[in-house]
Amino acid sequence: MVECRACENSMNFTRYPTRRIQIPLYIAGWILVLSGMFHIIVWMIDGGPWEGDVSWRKPILFGLSTGATMLSLGWLTGKLRPRSGDNLLFILFSLAMVFEVALITLQTWRGVPSHFNRSTSYDASVLFGIEALILFATLVIAELTRRNLTELTTPAEHLVAIERDMKLAIRGGMVLLLFACLLGFVIVAHGNQQIVSHQPPGIYGKAGVTKFPHGVPIHAIQFLPIFAWCMRKTGCPERQRTRSVRWAIASIALLTVFSIAQTLGGRARFDLTWISSAVLALSAFAMASAVWQATRSMPA
Repeated sequence: MVECRACENSMNFTRYPTRRIQIPLYIAGWILVLSGMFHIIVWMIDGGPWEGDVSWRKPILFGLSTGATMLSLGWLTGKLRPRSGDNLLFILFSLAMVFEVALITLQTWRGVPSHFNRSTSYDASVLFGIEALILFATLVIAELTRRNLTELTTPAEHLVAIERDMKLAIRGGMVLLLFACLLGFVIVAHGNQQIVSHQPPGIYGKAGVTKFPHGVPIHAIQFLPIFAWCMRKTGCPERQRTRSVRWAIASIALLTVFSIAQTLGGRARFDLTWISSAVLALSAFAMASAVWQATRSMPA
């Protein structure tokens, strides 16, 4: 009976007590989310454009996006086997993320671009700090991805395997998050090359938006586990949940392929060709299949 109860609770987001290694990630996450929300108010008062190199969009989106990612990583670290250096590692990781967003926010308040800005020695130093912190964070995310692929469990008194759909959702989300981070370095390399050629750093070819493929997979680590959890709450059987998560991962992967193809083709996000239209349709079909798998076995 004890084992069955442990299995039943293995997907619960809040049932287990918070472990010490999760605390800095949760604190950093909420600090960043609150910062993003605060800058929404600033933008509403101050106004100004949403797009552009200098706008309140950056502290808003970086705060909310990075904050949500930190909260997700805080949750899933509670499902990893603990290691001796975890506490220090996650404290440093949390500080890196807070300081990275703080530097971006600082540049916005100064009225200067935060990225690709080496116009003064101070701006170059800030940019170097941002890129160094992101490099460190990506290495940590790569290590977390590796551990999630090999060590995923639950922090119960007796280690109990997470149900297959949630395990798949976490692993798929982490792989997609890591891929998004790696794309970020490609964007930086291309942007630096564009600056040397006196071209806009965020554009590839004629109209390709380089941040588009970076943004598509980055929040799979939130969407996929929440999707799996919602299916469980509706009473969907585990086998159907697992199939549904597979389709959802395929949908996000195809959408990422679509975004890369559009960008490398020098096209705007939805300046479609027949090939990109087909990939986009396949992504929509995969997501529809995920929803259908989730609902067809749902109790009446």
